[in-house]
Amino acid sequence: MTEDSVRDEIAFIRRAIERGRGYAVARSPDFIVWGLAVAIAYLGTYAVIRGWWRANPGWLWAACLLAPWVYTLRRPLRHWLFRSGDWSDIPPMGRALGMVWIGCGIFLTALAVPAAIAGDMRWFAAVVAGTMGIGFFASAFLCNLPWMRWVAATWWLAEIAAYVLRNRTEVLVLMAIFMLLLFVLPGVVVMRSRPTPVNA
Repeated sequence: MTEDSVRDEIAFIRRAIERGRGYAVARSPDFIVWGLAVAIAYLGTYAVIRGWWRANPGWLWAACLLAPWVYTLRRPLRHWLFRSGDWSDIPPMGRALGMVWIGCGIFLTALAVPAAIAGDMRWFAAVVAGTMGIGFFASAFLCNLPWMRWVAATWWLAEIAAYVLRNRTEVLVLMAIFMLLLFVLPGVVVMRSRPTPVNA
């Protein structure tokens, strides 16, 4: 392998990472929408349990999960339903990043439904926190944003806290705070950033 080919491969990898970062910037509103929706669901559930609000937590969670899913899938849905727009032009690193987070979302949604039906959600906050840690840990490498590793580590500490407090209603408030600080805030930070230009 020649020095020129090594340089070309490094430049290709850098371009792929920057495109992935650019995709992350474009999709950062998803973090904000999901984080706010889930925080509202946690706080609403806490208010119902405390008797401060009369509502059905099941319907609240359904609305707070359905709306972000529609928002996240708006581009492919528009393409499939109305044959408008093209979402096949996403760069490979962006696709990998998207699949990580969609996979996390599918996993949590698929697990939440039977857990809610069974009436055993006490441990679920810890699962959410652990899954968020995985998503941010993978995103840190896919976007070359090292600070996301610290967000992942904080989510894993949150996982421990959520498990320890699983039998207390205060875990709902704690998870709402984590969603705002460790999901919405990173989304705002990424949205305000711009991918650095790649000098190939």
